[in-house]
Amino acid sequence: MRNVAQRFDTAAQSYDAHSAAQRHAAERLAERLVTLNLPPRPRVLEIGCGTGHLTAMLSQHLPGAAIFATDIAPRMVAACRARFDHLPQLHFAVMDGTRPAVGGPFDLICGNLVAQWFDDLPAAFSGLAALLASGGALLLSVPGSETFREWRAAHAGLGLTAGTRALPSQADCLAALPPGDNRIERELWRDAHRDGLSFLRALRAIGADTPAAGHRPLSAGQLRRVLAALGPRPALSYEFLYLCHRRS
Repeated sequence: MRNVAQRFDTAAQSYDAHSAAQRHAAERLAERLVTLNLPPRPRVLEIGCGTGHLTAMLSQHLPGAAIFATDIAPRMVAACRARFDHLPQLHFAVMDGTRPAVGGPFDLICGNLVAQWFDDLPAAFSGLAALLASGGALLLSVPGSETFREWRAAHAGLGLTAGTRALPSQADCLAALPPGDNRIERELWRDAHRDGLSFLRALRAIGADTPAAGHRPLSAGQLRRVLAALGPRPALSYEFLYLCHRRS
């Protein structure tokens, strides 16, 4: 996770200009808050707050909540704090979501497009769920295995393997959730880019360019062929999985 933290730390200043997908998923995740029937003044833990896309919606939809916004990247936390430090109900901390260093219980634990960076989903989900109050909810958005399928297909057509990290399927996520009231909703969304190089630059600008373990970078010639195979103005797919676990 150290390499992931460093990349997101570097991307803190450029994140907002290139994070349309993250903003979209945060909006859809926030829409699900109304179904949770939380207490009037819930305690909320957000993991992977980034610059605050979901944080803004939590503070808007849960005005009586005490919100603990955390991220593994110190500069992301600093950016989020600078945006919301005027709100006394918000608290900020640098924290690895796989090693939560904050005391529960929480009525809601949430995270927007962060769990894909966890090396062990069942262990991470179990650790977070253990911090829930009785009846509390774990609410997460996760990019599923169909995300960037066009990018992988462009590589495969040339006999190459894309360096993007493997993402969990809907079945993987469901199996990783601890026992309880679990449900997953799926959404397909597409993000258009001027060209393939713009797509790569956008990933780097948000810190999401950490490659799969053991991946060897393409040569310049191989990359040019992949970008040509992707074609002009490619629309890259995102498979958003919205996970909800309720603790009995």
